This record gives sequence, structure tokens and C-alpha cells, in this order.
Amino acid sequence: MHGYLVAYLNIQPFIVTLAGMFLARGLTAEVSTEMIAIKNEVFLSWANNKIYLPFGTVNKKGVYLPAYIYPTVIIAVLVVLLIFLVLRYTSFGRKLYAIGGNQQSALMMGIRVQRVKLLTYTLSGLLTGIGGFLFCLNSGAGFVEQAKGLEMDAISSAVIGGTLLSGGIGNPIGTLFGVLIKGTISSLVTTQGTLSSWWVRIILSLLLCFFIVLQSAIAIRKRKRKKI
Repeated sequence: MHGYLVAYLNIQPFIVTLAGMFLARGLTAEVSTEMIAIKNEVFLSWANNKIYLPFGTVNKKGVYLPAYIYPTVIIAVLVVLLIFLVLRYTSFGRKLYAIGGNQQSALMMGIRVQRVKLLTYTLSGLLTGIGGFLFCLNSGAGFVEQAKGLEMDAISSAVIGGTLLSGGIGNPIGTLFGVLIKGTISSLVTTQGTLSSWWVRIILSLLLCFFIVLQSAIAIRKRKRKKI
């Protein structure tokens, strides 16, 4: 639905997706405002499964602690790599970058802009569903207030990872590093002990502003070079 509204009715993407988010959150609140624990045995077995690595650490008591990761990490990394390959080595990816860079030029090149946009939003919905599934594997429950505010984390991670808000430049690998930077900042603030958790938001906001200003400065410099 979002893809059709943006591609064929030319409604601003930010307005469409924001309205869709509020609609989905409101419908979820109508279903239940209480936390619902997931009791499906197959789901819980996936959530509790661990993949042990061939190395580990030794604590202060001399006990060996094996290192492990959850299957959700592997799934997330595979999805990132798959999207990177799609964007870099397929015609769909090249068309997407062309539309993001200059939609009018993409039209003149013969690209079916509306169709590509619709496919892009369909793919985005699929990836959102995968993300929600992985999030539930981690939390083991569902609640209407879950993931509230994560949309700004997603935007900040993408921008910090090198994605231009104006479009045409960016890749999921850079966004992955943006997520890792956000996670590192969150861990440092948490382990520091004396700072409020709100400092994570403050630092991320400052980083976001810095990278947006940096992107604008680079864009202005490129325009000046083209005029010369």
C-alpha cells in the first residue's frame, strides 16, 4: 500500500510511512495493550538456541566461558550481505541508485520509476517483517510499545553509515557499521554507570546532526566544482 501511494499517487514518502506506522501501532493497541508472552515451542527453541564458537574467555575465577552467538545474528548478517549484492550487482540495484540520485534523469534513461519504487517498498516491507521476527526472537514477547523510537535509530544508523538523505548514495554495509557505532555508544554509556540512558540519544543526535551538516557541505562543494 505504501509503495502504491508513493509511486503512483506521488505522496511524500515520509508522510506515508509515518502515517502507516501510527496506523499499525493504533491497530495493535486495539488488539491488546498488555505484554503477550510467546509460548510457541518451536519459536522458543529458536530464541534459546546458541551457536558456540571455537574460542572463549576465562573469568577472574579461572572458569572457561565459551563464546557463542544467536542464530538471529547470522540471519541478520546474511540479509545485509544479500541486499548488498542485490544493490551492487543487479539491474534493480542500479535502477534504484539512479532514481535516488535523480528521478528525472532516470525517467529519461527509460527506467520505469513507478514500478521500481513499488518493488522497493515491497522489499522494504519484507525486510521489516524479517526484522520484527528477529526482534521477537530476542524479546520473547509482544507489546504495543515495543520498538518505539527505533525508527530514529534506523535513520541515524543509515546516515552515520554514509547514506545520503537526498538519495543516490549508500549501502547496507555502511548502515551495519552505523548500527555497530550506535550499539558501542549505548554499551559505553551503560557500563560507565553514572550517566543517564538519555545520553545515548543525546550523543546519537549530535552525531546525526554532524553527519547531516557534513553531507550538506560535501554536496555544496560538489555543486561549486561542477559550476567551475
